Amino acid sequence: MKFTSFSAAALAAALLSGSTHAGFPDEDDSRLSLQLTRKLSNNDQKGKHNDNDNTIDLIVKYKNEEGHTFADSFDKNGKGRVISQKRHTETITAKINDMDKLKKDPNIEYVELDVERHAFPNMRGYEVVAGKGGRRLSEETPYGIDMVNPDSPTPRLQQGSTSIKVCVVDTGYDNDHIDLPELDPNTGGFSPYEGQSWSNDGHGHGTHCAGTIGAMGGNDKGVTSVNPDPTKFSFYIGKGLTDSGSGSSSGVMEAVQKCVDAQANIISMSLGGGAPTNAELEQYREHYEDDGVLIIAAAGNGGNSGYSYPASYKYVMSVAAVDSNKNKAGFSQFNDQVEIAAPGVSVKSTLPGNAYASWSGTSMATPHVAGVAALVWSHFPDCSNKQIREALIASAEDLGAGGCDNEYGFGLVDAKAAYDYLSNRGCGFSVGETLGGCNQCVECTSAPTSSPTAFPACPGNEKYFKLSLETDNYGGETSWKVTSPTSGDVISGSGYESGTTHTERHCIQSDACTFEISDSYGDGICCSYGEGSYTVWVDDIEKGTGGDFGNTETISLCDASPTSPPTVTPTVSPTVPP
Repeated sequence: MKFTSFSAAALAAALLSGSTHAGFPDEDDSRLSLQLTRKLSNNDQKGKHNDNDNTIDLIVKYKNEEGHTFADSFDKNGKGRVISQKRHTETITAKINDMDKLKKDPNIEYVELDVERHAFPNMRGYEVVAGKGGRRLSEETPYGIDMVNPDSPTPRLQQGSTSIKVCVVDTGYDNDHIDLPELDPNTGGFSPYEGQSWSNDGHGHGTHCAGTIGAMGGNDKGVTSVNPDPTKFSFYIGKGLTDSGSGSSSGVMEAVQKCVDAQANIISMSLGGGAPTNAELEQYREHYEDDGVLIIAAAGNGGNSGYSYPASYKYVMSVAAVDSNKNKAGFSQFNDQVEIAAPGVSVKSTLPGNAYASWSGTSMATPHVAGVAALVWSHFPDCSNKQIREALIASAEDLGAGGCDNEYGFGLVDAKAAYDYLSNRGCGFSVGETLGGCNQCVECTSAPTSSPTAFPACPGNEKYFKLSLETDNYGGETSWKVTSPTSGDVISGSGYESGTTHTERHCIQSDACTFEISDSYGDGICCSYGEGSYTVWVDDIEKGTGGDFGNTETISLCDASPTSPPTVTPTVSPTVPP
């Protein structure tokens, strides 16, 4: 985020744009925005915030020790909390009117908001068993285990000889549960939240996810899991969210860093949402590319084509949810970063207090994929994280449209098929560039259905709309929409990564006459913080181009002649993946 001067409502919108949830409850977003606006406006009857009476949590990346010391000087306690010494990132609590001073200092690389997080794992209307559920005296195999590792026509794949460590970043872990492995109370996990232990889960979300990965099998209790033998794999717990289900982006990042420090092979995150951030992108890139960690996250429960993060970073596997009939769950988000699918409707697993319940969400699908990744990797310890990822998606059971699609990705994760894939190929094969979603797999037998093709002719009186968008250094602030006087918003887009190029193609109704692009901060997409730009066409006729604007800019799509460009025409940066 960029900080100079802004209204309370603008800051509330910026905060909301980066908010993240476990379970992605869209109905709570408006309440959060209202609470933030009220917080910033409560000292001024005119609705403007009082800088001197308000503080806010920030994530700061400093370039050197001078920058580190400078950032600490603004923290209300005189010292920030380290996220990563290697990446020079920390979180501080500072006054709102100090943000511009931080941003302008030459020893500070960037400043971003440290947003709130919320955990609401259950999706209503999907046969969810509410509350803590009941105790079970005999063992049950949840349907999802049979779907991802069936016991017919061939025997179920058993765990290999190499122990793989899975880190669950969530609300914690019930370390006293009779059906979960007991972890060392001193070394088994980490919590960045004072007074809240990783080994206590006051919410239940983290314990439920952990049970799908590694609830103990063969003990005649509760449920079994993808990895039922605790002697052949291990857990590490990162309490990225608090017992109440809320948390912060810095808390999640700290937990992820501790997972890597503890030598975790796989990180499972059933949380996400909001806009992407530079700090998260840099961290997940490093862990995936340099540390060899496989990162898996939930696609989101919005039931729309929106991008949720961290799942939609290309260094993360984005997981969609299906039901027991292998149909996409109605709540499961769908976009070109969805990579794989797993059971996520009425999934039975462990809850704190030796209890069990069936919950629904892409949160429940994610640990199925993480568990299968650990199971397969235990047989092929010489394979890299990238090769395990490739094996999972190349061997997935195709669902929906032929080949990879936005709803299911490459399809349903299949443990035995992934094992067979690596048995035949070994660990010597090469993988291509990290792209994520349907473009991730190099050796898949069927081409992604989302591969670039000629755009089909628009039917009837509809017209062909095309947008080319190059984001600046703060892509999450950019949004756009096309509106019609009869239908309101026709199409829209938001949640973009920074410094990336995007092309949108749509058939739109004939009276969709207005294109509007917005920057939530109010300084356009060029040229203070990067060289962003956009161009729009209708039926291959250019209607407008620009980038140097304030809060919004509009282009008429119904005028046959091109709209004159803004006074300052930006220089488009080369297309370089982030």
